[in-house]
Amino acid sequence: MNSTILSKVEQIKSDSDYLAGEIASQLKNSNSFFEESEIQLLKFHGTYQQFDRDTATKLKKIGREKEFSFMIRTKIPGGILSWKQYIDLDNLSNEFADSSLRITTRQTFQFHGVLKENLKKTISNISKMLITTYGACGDVVRNVTTIAAPIKDAIHNQLRKDALKISSYFIPSSTSYGQIWINGEKYEYQKKEKEEPIYGKTYLPRKFKIGITIPEDNSVDALTNDIGIFLIHKNNRVLGYNIAIGGGLGMTHNKPETFPYLAKFVLFCESENLLSVLEEIIKIQRDYGDRTNRKHARLKYLVAEKGTDWFKNEIEKKLNIIFNKPKKIINLKVVDHLGWHKQENGKWYIGIFIPSGRIKDQNNIKIKSGLRDIIKTFKTSVILSTDQNIFLGDILDKDKDLIDKILEKNLITKKISKINRWFLACPALPTCGLALAEAERVRDDLVNRIDKILLKHNLINEKISIRITGCPNGCARPYAGDIGIVGRTPNHYALFTGGDFEGTRLNSKILDKVSYKDLTVALEQIFLLFKDQKNKNETLGDFCNRIGKDIQFKKIEEVLDEKVQ
Repeated sequence: MNSTILSKVEQIKSDSDYLAGEIASQLKNSNSFFEESEIQLLKFHGTYQQFDRDTATKLKKIGREKEFSFMIRTKIPGGILSWKQYIDLDNLSNEFADSSLRITTRQTFQFHGVLKENLKKTISNISKMLITTYGACGDVVRNVTTIAAPIKDAIHNQLRKDALKISSYFIPSSTSYGQIWINGEKYEYQKKEKEEPIYGKTYLPRKFKIGITIPEDNSVDALTNDIGIFLIHKNNRVLGYNIAIGGGLGMTHNKPETFPYLAKFVLFCESENLLSVLEEIIKIQRDYGDRTNRKHARLKYLVAEKGTDWFKNEIEKKLNIIFNKPKKIINLKVVDHLGWHKQENGKWYIGIFIPSGRIKDQNNIKIKSGLRDIIKTFKTSVILSTDQNIFLGDILDKDKDLIDKILEKNLITKKISKINRWFLACPALPTCGLALAEAERVRDDLVNRIDKILLKHNLINEKISIRITGCPNGCARPYAGDIGIVGRTPNHYALFTGGDFEGTRLNSKILDKVSYKDLTVALEQIFLLFKDQKNKNETLGDFCNRIGKDIQFKKIEEVLDEKVQ
């Protein structure tokens, strides 16, 4: 640790009586908001207090209170839901939220716009669906992600089992969740004890993410997780797991001591040792992670400072096992599985593109109504993806045309440009308190502008991943895409290029601050360089990484009226 002075949040956790705090009593008062200590504790229970930033200044001028509301995040390991759970969540969003469901980049749902008076009702109803919000946020192991496509072979089935097993194993043990939200009643995930045998009294120094996949499909961006797990297999048989540690994308502008980081491979373990290895890594982070500075508290900083050999030695000492080095992985691939695909049982699944993961009806595009109609009528399986899309499975051959007609009727198109297909955006304004600039609300405009540029230069068929976030915390994984666009100040962004599509290389900052109006101008110059100088079969990310920052910056500087940084 940097010093003996704990951060404010650490003290709040220590004084909380295992996450209970004063949440229960503050739920009962007439305020539309919670006090600061409880705001921090609420995250562990799966909810963030927010306010409408579009109206806040105007309301302040007339002496009125901010319009407070709450985001509620579910915890759905592997993104797997039954058709009934989906319909129940859909109903709940209409009753207590803003009528939308939002698929996150961690393969779960968020409700937005929930009022304090409806907070307990919403969370209680979610628990009745055998879904929890406990540990969806906060300084614990959050939702465990894996491949979304409902492929039903032994390996993909094992991934789903592992995601559920890991998530259940590391859910907080404290009974405070059940006591506050479910009137003390037991629920599926609740454990008996109040204490925390793994996390301890103050839990982890920061949030903790785990993703599990196979080398043939890194659609979960496993290396951006605190722990990235790669199931190694041969002839449909599990051989064991490559364990990578230290991934994390959050940083702070103008603070070089904070940085995005990809997980580093540390060891290979057999199936019987997987949970034990994960537990020891988490305990190392618990005991050695920085509790004085939350900007320096993620596992990645421990890995960067101490190295993978130190971690491996610590794990081996604790478990009294000597582990092998990670198995060689030749290359990683990324597959989005959109469109129709046949399952092994003769049935079908369809991957449906959801812009920004926002399931809602807007104008003539009836995403929410269309999905509800399909899922309720055909009782499909439902899986959410880390690319904010949705998969409906176990569909009979005879029902495919009917489903296509419903999608067409509701203008839920399967014909999307490649840029649109691989473009991620975080919610940002108006509700996220950390947002410095827009993200989701400018996504469609930005996609349309970029598509026009690519079409003009005959690059429309290039496979390019673009991610935009309203702040540098990295919720939409901007630093792991070919192009990252990161909110800097209102209407201004930092621009990053040179990542790779497979999630094995971070991109680099090209511009520190460019206005939104000039953003596509800057991107066009990069596309022109790419068109003129790329090697055969070279991707945009590889090209930008090869030519480096200076050439890109100089090209952009030549055409922009406003001085770029």
